[in-house]
Amino acid sequence: MNAVGLSLHWDPYPFILLNLAFSLQAAYAAPLILLAATRQAERDKKFAALTGKRHDEMEARDEAALDELRKLLDGNTALTKADKELTEQVAKLTREIHAKLSG
Repeated sequence: MNAVGLSLHWDPYPFILLNLAFSLQAAYAAPLILLAATRQAERDKKFAALTGKRHDEMEARDEAALDELRKLLDGNTALTKADKELTEQVAKLTREIHAKLSG
């Protein structure tokens, strides 16, 4: 519009009215952009806090499950040892019974 208007000498070369329009647009757009950025930063902060909290909860659950697995493994090891000892005792008693019955 300014280029066509230049032939009519409506808005001379540095396009003062066009520059004024762009400056006006920048003057009202900049605060809106900053406001949107601030709101987005607040949302990001809340999301990060929730994510951190969720991560901590998951880590605590994982640690509890790991402790439970350790307890189960220790219990299984103890049962295996007891089973081995009982099997050895049964084998010893069986040998003693065979020896007394044979002799």
